[in-house]
Amino acid sequence: MNGHLHETTKRIKQSLRLSMNGIVSMHQRRQGLDYKINFGVEIPRLKSIAQEYAQDKELATTLWNDNIRECKLLAIFLLPQENYAEVAERWIAETPFTEIADHLAMNILCKLPTAADDAFRWLDNKEGLSQYCGYLTLLHLIRKGTQFAPADEERFYNHIAALFKSDANSPLTRTAFTALCRYIDADSSRAAKACAIAGEKSILADMISNYIAG
Repeated sequence: MNGHLHETTKRIKQSLRLSMNGIVSMHQRRQGLDYKINFGVEIPRLKSIAQEYAQDKELATTLWNDNIRECKLLAIFLLPQENYAEVAERWIAETPFTEIADHLAMNILCKLPTAADDAFRWLDNKEGLSQYCGYLTLLHLIRKGTQFAPADEERFYNHIAALFKSDANSPLTRTAFTALCRYIDADSSRAAKACAIAGEKSILADMISNYIAG
């Protein structure tokens, strides 16, 4: 690590220590968020710290490689957009918890040039938080108005139906259902297609019907 980068990361960590929130840190540890260090710094403060520095690939990757909650989040905020595709796959594989995945998908993954194709590929990968990142990426794309080709739409429904058959109450399944609901919001006729794939008497079909009703 060069001298300038060392001083910058040292200064960032000093800011994190000064912004430490012990209550948040303790609560997250009790939830199982087992980082080497967790300062409990809240997201608005982290974004404020990030604004003090220019986006820089070397700084972002250095921060990412530290097993510190706030450093990983700052890495996401400080990575230049031209480097998103370069790090996306590795960062997904190394994402330890859903909070990091949430920000990774929102700030980087959904902005990739091939985000939709990438997201469907991540749905096929059951390692780590890959599927979770895939559904979150699709959710953000759907919110931006993305529509799927017929084959991808059917694939989307099939993936979600399979999740409901395996574990209808997991965080992954709930995230997938949120993405499905947003997709149905844009065109209510999609509900019938999703129900047909899921099976009319399935849990997913019941949930879709309840969502449409109200």
